[in-house]
Amino acid sequence: MATYFASVDAGNGGTNAVLAKGRSRPKRYYEPSVRAVATGDTLGLGKDLELQYDYVDWYGHRYVTGDDVIRVTRRNLEHHLGTNRYGNEFHQFLVAVALAKLGVTEGMVDLTVFAPPGVYNEISPMMQQRFLEEGGLVNIRLKGDKQTRAWRYEQVTVWPEGIGAAACYILDDKGEFVENDILAGETVLLDIGVYTLDALKLVDGNFNPEALEHATWEDAGLNVHLRQPILRAIKAQSDEFGSLTVDDIDIVIRQGATGGDYVLRTGGYEIDLLPLVDKHRERYAGWIANNICDGVFNGFRGVRSVILVGGGADMVEGWLREWYGEKIVDRKKLPHTRKIHPVDMNAMGGLRLGLMRQKQASG
Repeated sequence: MATYFASVDAGNGGTNAVLAKGRSRPKRYYEPSVRAVATGDTLGLGKDLELQYDYVDWYGHRYVTGDDVIRVTRRNLEHHLGTNRYGNEFHQFLVAVALAKLGVTEGMVDLTVFAPPGVYNEISPMMQQRFLEEGGLVNIRLKGDKQTRAWRYEQVTVWPEGIGAAACYILDDKGEFVENDILAGETVLLDIGVYTLDALKLVDGNFNPEALEHATWEDAGLNVHLRQPILRAIKAQSDEFGSLTVDDIDIVIRQGATGGDYVLRTGGYEIDLLPLVDKHRERYAGWIANNICDGVFNGFRGVRSVILVGGGADMVEGWLREWYGEKIVDRKKLPHTRKIHPVDMNAMGGLRLGLMRQKQASG
């Protein structure tokens, strides 16, 4: 029997993970899906005179990950991109790092991962096979570990991105069904990520596998519609900002979304990005409305509920609710979703589906 139940949504832009052990409350983890080769060398000068960062030892290589990457190096950054990324070595690395940082050291893990709806039917068997190679064995070592962590994946389940989010509305944190009618009739689920946007229609909570290949929109996420336009605007102000990348913009957007501080600090300059963020997220909301809500779903006519998830959900929710009214579900009004941020919904729902499966198997 599995020691841990884990669900990891390793997207193009960020990796969201949740982990449950026994009766303990689930723990969550997030970091950008980026890494760079590191040495871990030190000059021995101490933390007051020397940059401190974490690293990971992974099958003969040492990497720095997440936001530390931007602080340590701007060369040879590796982002989780490309059509073959799902289930590959980098994907497995992101999952393993997240689980290690959530506290997994050994034992058996029941793992749930996700694939874009547009390629789900094609790649889900391959993803499952890749994660279970070598009997599902994982070896990883974090900075400070006295010995290598080793665990096995007992079972690997692959879901289309978005299905986990839908599960949050019908399952509680114990994997038990919740009585409500959120998914009754036709429901549209918009998963707004960093690089892609997934648009799924469910009927009475069920999705149509034949329609999945048309559900993923490439280059329709925050990167093209928010991060890149803001970066171009900043670079146009001065040559001093020529070395900035979308990763710098991403850090500021995330810190602003959580703490209200949208100030970019670089090279002695301080630039308030909030006016640019507001300008481009309203434009992005309009693009989604014109191309997806109206262009694909006919203004949501006949649709009972619209669920917004992903890292871009909070960015556009206000405008979409203004334009489409109460069809946009307010997760904060429901006891089993009000504490879940939209960026965590896929991962949290995947965990709840795993717990439900465990209960059903045990009778």
